[in-house]
Amino acid sequence: MHYSILGKTGLKVSKIGFGSYRVDYRIPEHSDSLSDSILSGFNLIDTSSNYSDGGSEILIGKVVHQLIGNNLIKREDLVIVSKGGYLQGKNLEIAKQKEIHGTPFPEVTKCSPELWHCIHPDFLENQISYSLERMKLDKIDIYLLHNPEYFLNYNSYDSIMYHRKEYYRRIKQAFIYLEEEVKKGRIGFYGISSNTFPLTIDYHDFTSLSEILKLTDEISSENHFAVIQLPMNLIEKGGLSNYENSVLKIAQNNNIGVLVNRPLNAIVKNKLYRLASFPQNENYSKSEILKLIKDVTELENRIKISIEGFQINSSDLKSYFDCLSLGEVLSVYFKKFDNPTQFIEMKQQYFIPRANYVLSSLNKLDVLSDELTNLLNTYAVSSNILLDAIQSHLAKLHDIFLAPTISELNNHFNNDLDSIDISQKAIHLLQSLEEVSSVLVGMRKRSYVKKMQVISEFKLIDKANSFFLKN
Repeated sequence: MHYSILGKTGLKVSKIGFGSYRVDYRIPEHSDSLSDSILSGFNLIDTSSNYSDGGSEILIGKVVHQLIGNNLIKREDLVIVSKGGYLQGKNLEIAKQKEIHGTPFPEVTKCSPELWHCIHPDFLENQISYSLERMKLDKIDIYLLHNPEYFLNYNSYDSIMYHRKEYYRRIKQAFIYLEEEVKKGRIGFYGISSNTFPLTIDYHDFTSLSEILKLTDEISSENHFAVIQLPMNLIEKGGLSNYENSVLKIAQNNNIGVLVNRPLNAIVKNKLYRLASFPQNENYSKSEILKLIKDVTELENRIKISIEGFQINSSDLKSYFDCLSLGEVLSVYFKKFDNPTQFIEMKQQYFIPRANYVLSSLNKLDVLSDELTNLLNTYAVSSNILLDAIQSHLAKLHDIFLAPTISELNNHFNNDLDSIDISQKAIHLLQSLEEVSSVLVGMRKRSYVKKMQVISEFKLIDKANSFFLKN
């Protein structure tokens, strides 16, 4: 397995890290996956106080505590990264209660009714305490301000110069406080996770690493600002744009560790593209899918009419009617799906469970006629055909968009490593970058841990950055 030194922290970290954005202690496979990854040698774990509303940190605490208790690892074997800044879920409830009682967190940016943001020392102290408690730790190795650019995103563009000055003042204030947390021993080093590091000054929400380095020098020549985190993948190459002045090169020249997130999820013009292959069945046109939606809607209406006269209590009947809405929902949302990943999640978590519920419930009734039984069977088949047709259609559009990138990627590999898939190649290319300390990969399934184990043993690619430096 390949390791690197995480900037001036001096910490040795695996070139592939465990990203825990969507893991939760209530899902057993997530615990198994984290345990497998640690025992495999992936020693960097990245989380945040708002991931799964704290559930991610609880999971990490449980797994790490168990492995240490069983003498399978030592605490110093791991490098644990957490972040603070978001007020959502329980955090937001606490903040609203503090407002009601006249003791609000200072300098809060209210992005929406369900999302606030803050990097004020009072809030960071609160968050670090909760994170340590949830993870059962005495110390967080790296603590990052989580997307501080939200302050710029949700303030008037008319006063951008004022807001930028205020932005860096707030960051400096947070860093001065985090230096105190280093002295207390509750954190080891600190930094920033920002989606806007790879941008340029032309963007109103740009976060400048050069500006941040200036203000850290003002704090102390021996400051503990040591790590940045940013998105980068085969399509979003901004981290290396204008190479000598790129954020990754500036970080490397100043001995700042770099963590890459979203290595497989590219966002282009507000659309998400997953750097992976999706299976395609038959090729359906939009007009054919709209016809399938119409047919399923008609079947659902016929079923509703058929069961309306049955002796079914009103709450159950309402549930059946609510679930018999696949056609109606898709008639509205079909054209709004951007990618197969998004649709597959909806299919697995929403469409299929609801259809299965109503079909299994109705098939248990003793009063079904042969006609209604046939109608339910037809609906089951038609629904599956419709869902597969939409998934295939989205997969085709996805592949068309990614075709040039995939072709370029395969050419870069010169047909080597044909045994691995697109996502593995994408991660392997990123972990080969000498400017990157670690690539954070979501490994919620044990099968994905194994996929990452395979590429963790491959020889790193020489001059991997040449792929990202091409126009």
